[in-house]
Amino acid sequence: MEKKQSELCFEILRRFNKAGILKDFILIGSWCVFFYKEYFSDDSYTDQITIKTRDIDFLIDNPAKIKQEVNIPELLEDLGFIIIFKGSKGYIKLEHPYLILEFLVPEKGKGTDKPH
Repeated sequence: MEKKQSELCFEILRRFNKAGILKDFILIGSWCVFFYKEYFSDDSYTDQITIKTRDIDFLIDNPAKIKQEVNIPELLEDLGFIIIFKGSKGYIKLEHPYLILEFLVPEKGKGTDKPH
């Protein structure tokens, strides 16, 4: 299953790149370690087994910077992803038997009662 996950991940990234939206996302979570392992291949600590979860998290740092409109569920539909709607605020995730895609936006301006 790991090979199928990796192949599906690469196909998603290829499609996002071809659609011109990959540059607007930041890959976060356990899947970024998979790519860092290749990037930092000369460092001995990256020889450890990379643990990947089933979900791939993309951070959308600033949605206002996204210039083109792309229907991501439609872009990935033929790969077998289905849309899961959650809550009333428009949150969706895309589920596949091998992977789950989530798009996260950081909270900004939220106050805190804790010290830095």
